[in-house]
Amino acid sequence: MIIWGWGKVTRKIVGPVFERPCNYCNSTEVWNLCVVRTWFTLFFIPIIPYRKQYCITCPKCYSYIDLTEEQFQEMKLSITSQSNNINQNPVNDDMKYRGKTETQINYLKQMEEYKDEAN
Repeated sequence: MIIWGWGKVTRKIVGPVFERPCNYCNSTEVWNLCVVRTWFTLFFIPIIPYRKQYCITCPKCYSYIDLTEEQFQEMKLSITSQSNNINQNPVNDDMKYRGKTETQINYLKQMEEYKDEAN
């Protein structure tokens, strides 16, 4: 007996894009750039991805806006170019240190400085 199916969805977050109000949950959050894949499964194990979707998603309610591949690539390039200046952008710092105490934030910043000195 072979058990097969489809519909397993995985979501990979590429990074934060911009702050935007959500029309569904009415919150203003920094939305994430995502790649969503739908898989064919065999015995509940994802085997073959058969659909790829590019979108930006609300981090609270996971509502999304579809993007074309060109729009996705442009946003991805802007995220990677901003990654060099991550300490200068407070929105990225807010996403990076969300839910952390002040002590944890200080420790993480010190470890980043240490890693930069080692390189």
